[in-house]
Amino acid sequence: MQSNKNPTIHCVKVPRVLDWVTKSTVIKLKEIVDIGKNKFDDLICCDFCIPSGEFERTVLWTTYGISQIGGSICIKFKRGCGSNLSVFVNGEKQADVNEGSSFSATFTHLDSIEIQCNERNTRADSCYGELKIMLHFHPNDDCNLNSIKDIKKTICYLSDCHGNPVSLNSGCLLTCEELTCSEGRAKVHVNNELEKTILLQRIDLLKQGFVCVQFVNHKGEICLKCIFPFTEVETVVLCAPHGTEINCEITDVDCRAHVIPSFHNNKDCIEVVIIISICQSIESVDKVIIELEGTICNPRKDLNLC
Repeated sequence: MQSNKNPTIHCVKVPRVLDWVTKSTVIKLKEIVDIGKNKFDDLICCDFCIPSGEFERTVLWTTYGISQIGGSICIKFKRGCGSNLSVFVNGEKQADVNEGSSFSATFTHLDSIEIQCNERNTRADSCYGELKIMLHFHPNDDCNLNSIKDIKKTICYLSDCHGNPVSLNSGCLLTCEELTCSEGRAKVHVNNELEKTILLQRIDLLKQGFVCVQFVNHKGEICLKCIFPFTEVETVVLCAPHGTEINCEITDVDCRAHVIPSFHNNKDCIEVVIIISICQSIESVDKVIIELEGTICNPRKDLNLC
């Protein structure tokens, strides 16, 4: 590197930190979580026509892949040329229904509904009727998360709005920004470490983001995942006169969640207390012009190897 022998004065515009604090903030959330099983209802209505005098039963309805299903059924036997209609539920005979009559019943568990039209005379034809089922069922759930006792632990972490884990380097996924404007900052008088009164500015900072809480049962299975948004406005005092900018950087986030019994006496609900600890670095910065004495540098000539 080669440089001129005579130094000169250069002006450089650089950021200046007027004030800088590091502080921690604790955000507490209290949420109600529904752990009740989602129940679905479905109404099925259809007409049927089956041959009379058959030795085999006719399946009107059966379940595939759905557990914990029950409901109310109504089978109306409209006409059948002198025959009666036998009704079978879950493989067991429930009733013989005469022509023009109906059979109705409610079952806590349903697997199949079958009918058989019995011939009484030689005028064998067909049996006509109507089936109605009001089904109540739950989706398959092997977690068995029924109460607070079934929850062994919780896992809490910073996430996006879909519950995916995020890091502090994810940019806008975690907000820390000033709500007040440079001109609107209120002035406050405080005492410093030397017991002298100094003039500072009051800054309101907005922190927003999402946390995800996972509920783990005693088998180590994640049975439920909930995403909670959080918002907090915090006030700090800094030396931040008109024209300065506030730089807020979140350096660390810790999340803890505790399950407590609900005060609502609802066995399908639990309450979750979430504690979010945030460490942050807050600076007030402006631009200043400084003078430097220096020389203009040029690259040196390349040296040849011997």
